[in-house]
Amino acid sequence: MSPLGVAFDVDGEPTPSGGTAAVPPQAGTESSTPEPDPEPNRQATTWDDVYLAQRDQLVRLAYLITGSQAVAEDLVQDTFLRVMAKIRADANPGPYLRRSVVNACYSWHRRSWREVRSDAEDRLADRPDSRADGREEGGSVEMWDALSRLAPRRRTMLVLRFYLDMTEADVAAALGCRVGTVKSTTHRALSELKRMLGR
Repeated sequence: MSPLGVAFDVDGEPTPSGGTAAVPPQAGTESSTPEPDPEPNRQATTWDDVYLAQRDQLVRLAYLITGSQAVAEDLVQDTFLRVMAKIRADANPGPYLRRSVVNACYSWHRRSWREVRSDAEDRLADRPDSRADGREEGGSVEMWDALSRLAPRRRTMLVLRFYLDMTEADVAAALGCRVGTVKSTTHRALSELKRMLGR
């Protein structure tokens, strides 16, 4: 403070009376508070997360293709074990899992479809909820019977397109074929299904 009652800053310039000289920030220092991490609590996706999120849907998919709940559960379990050894849980394994399950179902059909087909159809028709109102969760017993008699590839196309509500492009990606193949196979499968149902 000068004898005149005027405060001067470090460069000799006057400041407002009673004020404190402002000190400029030193070079190389931050003048603002660092921004916080936008997702501080985000955790990496684990295979437990993937399993809990997708296991039931994959089992349902395998069941619709094979007609056997036990076989579906085994195929999905084996598929998870194989895929876990190949890719990371945070690498969006869903599409790869789905395609692997479909391929596992195809392999199972080639090995044993003829041996278990009649048993699978009997169990579909004998379910208590089917007898109660003549309907299954995804359609009538008659529809399930006709669907089970389609060739595996045609059945799979219908399941993916209309049960999982996938686009033609997504089905093509899942099965490793062209969109045109999905369109033509789906059309033939629907025609065959209608013919079986007498529609």
